[in-house]
Amino acid sequence: MFAKDVLHILQVSRPTLTKYVKTGIIRVHVMPNSHYDYNEEDVYKFLNKDMQRKTYIYASVSTPKQKADLKNQIQLLKQFCFANGYTINQGGDSG
Repeated sequence: MFAKDVLHILQVSRPTLTKYVKTGIIRVHVMPNSHYDYNEEDVYKFLNKDMQRKTYIYASVSTPKQKADLKNQIQLLKQFCFANGYTINQGGDSG
């Protein structure tokens, strides 16, 4: 996991992230190009304070004629989750 992703997910400054690495809260793997690969499990464990995070998405339309709108809603929800580092555990729709 890249630093920019960790900073975005945890909403912390780079010095704070460095402190978390130095204190062992978040483990890193130093890659051959000297960049850090942050341990994703550690990041989410810290974010959730040992609570497992589950993300569910739900989309709904009023009539069967709106089936295309339902598909668009689901796609937008998935894009938002992936862009913000959420893993989707389950999705649902009503249509």
